[in-house]
Amino acid sequence: MHRHRMALEVGVRIAEALAADRLRLMAGKVTSIEPNADGMLVRYRRRGQPEIVSIKAGAIVDCTGIVKDPRTSANPVVRSLFDQGLARADPLHISIETEMNCAIVDRDGSPSRRLFAVGPVTRATFWEIVAIPDIRNQCARLATRLISHDNAAIPPADDIALHLKREYPDVDIVR
Repeated sequence: MHRHRMALEVGVRIAEALAADRLRLMAGKVTSIEPNADGMLVRYRRRGQPEIVSIKAGAIVDCTGIVKDPRTSANPVVRSLFDQGLARADPLHISIETEMNCAIVDRDGSPSRRLFAVGPVTRATFWEIVAIPDIRNQCARLATRLISHDNAAIPPADDIALHLKREYPDVDIVR
């Protein structure tokens, strides 16, 4: 297993699970997953092998990495950003393009003064941004910027709620 950042306690638990044969690591491509009474039956092709094999599993951890084009997201908020031209994918197509201040970059290349992103959706700008301490620090920096910045750049909450209600009429907006 290769992981460049892992809490010591997590590493110890993984090592124990591997030693007790409660965890198996395999490189391959999943071809199908069928739920059953014991968990699931997973069919996969091991890396470098032509045949498809099966394994019974109680749980699966997806370690496929960050090759996820945000333009193909099924998330209605993300879809709406792209559909309205309020966001664009980064050049590698692994996240929404953002500035270093977390501002979302629109279809024409202009950073927004009102839309910001944090966490894994900013990975093209900040790369390793999946750990809670990193995301917490990113949120703190953005919050500091927003409260010290010209408040005219941030629309009133009522305007935001009205826009969200128009875009997502089936969703209850709580203020």
